[in-house]
Amino acid sequence: MLIYIARQPIFNKAKDVVAYELLYRDPKTQTASIKNPDAATNSVLMGSTLIASFERLLDGKRAFINFTTNLIKDGTPLIFSSNYMIIEILEDVVPDIFLMQRLHELKNKGYTLALDDFTLHYPHTEIIDLVDIIKVDFTLTTPDDQKMIIKKFKRPGLKFLAEKVETFEDFNHAKSLGYDYFQGYFFSKPAVFSYKDINSIDTTHVEILKGLNSETPNYTYLASLFEKDISLTYKLFRYANSPVYGSIEQVSTIRKALVRLGFSNIRNWMYLLILRCMSIGQSDESICVSLRRAKMLELMAPDCGLAQRAPELFLVGLFSMLDVLVDKSLDKVLEELPLKEETKEAIIYKENTLGLPLKLILAYEKGDWDEVEKLCIQLKLKPMNISPAYIESIKWTSEVVKYSL
Repeated sequence: MLIYIARQPIFNKAKDVVAYELLYRDPKTQTASIKNPDAATNSVLMGSTLIASFERLLDGKRAFINFTTNLIKDGTPLIFSSNYMIIEILEDVVPDIFLMQRLHELKNKGYTLALDDFTLHYPHTEIIDLVDIIKVDFTLTTPDDQKMIIKKFKRPGLKFLAEKVETFEDFNHAKSLGYDYFQGYFFSKPAVFSYKDINSIDTTHVEILKGLNSETPNYTYLASLFEKDISLTYKLFRYANSPVYGSIEQVSTIRKALVRLGFSNIRNWMYLLILRCMSIGQSDESICVSLRRAKMLELMAPDCGLAQRAPELFLVGLFSMLDVLVDKSLDKVLEELPLKEETKEAIIYKENTLGLPLKLILAYEKGDWDEVEKLCIQLKLKPMNISPAYIESIKWTSEVVKYSL
């Protein structure tokens, strides 16, 4: 059975990811329509625990999961650890004595309760008094209501989450009103095209890339370049000896570390370091999204008939959020990078051979399943191959961020 699960990040005021909401996608139609809410939540739980596992899909964060009245009453949440799960009570749940007993039981056992799609005129005060988090959809409420909700219901221990926050203006507005958490894709869009200067790219990094891109790359020459940079050498040993490469034996020389990685991985890693250098001060989630896209494109390359071009697809994904990371338009920032014209056009327009797979991933991230299906047909890609690549890219990104930056 196929399980389609989408995750959406939830941020705190510092723009750090603190949790993800897991969303159900119908395994047959790949749409967001939910005919049976109980089955929908069960599919999310089955997929996230038995197939993907919380640890891999959530990267150590907590999961917001919708629960219907029936699932709460039959004790389904108690099967899972309160350390990983936040129980999201749907707005149409009508409380009765048995439901309230269950909610109190969950609360006493350490579970966090959230109330979804809250409005100013939500009628069930007994649930309001019990929950830990109130979620307010900013597309379904007015600015006055968004402000009044906090003023009317604020109490010690109660947190407010602004949902459907799509721009940095929305984020700053919600933050100014006193909201604690923020859910949406505001982080994936540039705050403003301020055309700030890009942080200087280290000359050693450039020299290494030139050596890697030469017709005959040479480990000895590359080792000599690393020897000139103590910080870079430290990062190299940390990365080469990390679980990313699954080796028990520790490498002890620069050349051996380079050989373990191989020219292709060294090249990708150097581009990653350059990306990190250019994006100082930006959200770590933006870096993680860039890495996930890069790895996902690399993994999907063979299924798209582009196995030989996997390294190029990796770069397309890696630099797909440069405008966000440096607050500068893509065409301007890409002018300053040593990339092929085809790669630059793929990142900007997403229409050529390298751009269409990126377009597919962007549609998948947003849950635009009609577009995903259309692009799968165009790329001759089986939809069932996308989710495994997505989950594997999450795991890989977590390890790379931990050991390589």
